[in-house]
Amino acid sequence: MLKRLTKRIYSSDFLKSLAVLMTGTIIAQAISYSLAPVITRMFTPEEMGEFGVFQRLTTFIATIATARYEFALPLPKKDKHAFLLFRFILRLALITILLTLIGGLIYGITVNKEFDYYVLVLALVCGVSFLVFFNLGTNWAIRLKEFRKISLSKMSNSLSLNGLRVIFGLFGTGTIGLIFSFIISLFIGSLHFVKDFLTRNKLPKTKISRQKGFVMLKEHKDFPIANLPHALSDNLRDLLVAFIIIDLFSENLFGSFDHSFRMLRLPIMIIGASMSQVFFNRISEYKKQSLRIYPIFKKLLITLSLLSLIPFTVIYFFGGEIFSFVFGNEWYLSGKLSEIMAPWLMINFILS
Repeated sequence: MLKRLTKRIYSSDFLKSLAVLMTGTIIAQAISYSLAPVITRMFTPEEMGEFGVFQRLTTFIATIATARYEFALPLPKKDKHAFLLFRFILRLALITILLTLIGGLIYGITVNKEFDYYVLVLALVCGVSFLVFFNLGTNWAIRLKEFRKISLSKMSNSLSLNGLRVIFGLFGTGTIGLIFSFIISLFIGSLHFVKDFLTRNKLPKTKISRQKGFVMLKEHKDFPIANLPHALSDNLRDLLVAFIIIDLFSENLFGSFDHSFRMLRLPIMIIGASMSQVFFNRISEYKKQSLRIYPIFKKLLITLSLLSLIPFTVIYFFGGEIFSFVFGNEWYLSGKLSEIMAPWLMINFILS
């Protein structure tokens, strides 16, 4: 009976939800990768490298801000309890964002930084804020099975990000254009989740609701205890890699490395991430019903392993030539780096 139930859920709801998510993700990535050959001819590897550092720092601070509690949103049985957790996560994030702003301003004043530095601090704070809400909104939509909303959010994010990059590139804005494109696209992607948040946020904020919110934080403490160190170590690794490459070599080399890394994440973004979000929704339901998770996990793992073989094998043998042809001769080094990273990112895709 359990096997029959697993098969029925996997073959119907799971695949339908996956199709909706993957449609949006594929369109979003198609926009990104179709414009990539244009964008790489408007910005240098050095400018891409500087933006890569900014993006990684934004992700690192956003991870600290929510303490990975956003992944607990699909778990509570009642929506009102889950939304109490949503509001508490926002409060936790606000504290981190304010500390980032204050710390950045104090440092700038202490070492007499120029105006450009303060623009970057404000951009960082805005980027973290929008990324936090984007992640919270995505996981809230996973809870409600609103996968179409997630797809629309991804598509609008990708369209605005790459469209703005082209526009800023035409005006020769350099790194700051890449940063502003990133921030504005996060804001536009987040707009899909604002209406539901504002509607539910009208619920009264009583003393009992605050106490229940603390209970929800305590109940799901495994996320900051078990998941946060793992996430921070990954993000910190990415930051350290950026700083080390720039310090020992150049921003140009890091830009080539970062571009290669982004391009090789295409299968992860199109297939792995979509499967991950639907899978997380499904195993949350399994947990509530005390069903075994392993059968669906095993099937998904085998599928991802088979899907990864062809694309990563091609990159492993012909990465330099492919990158040089598609993105321009300036990015040949990026292609050679992709050959080195292909086996690692293949494993990363399977684990996604």
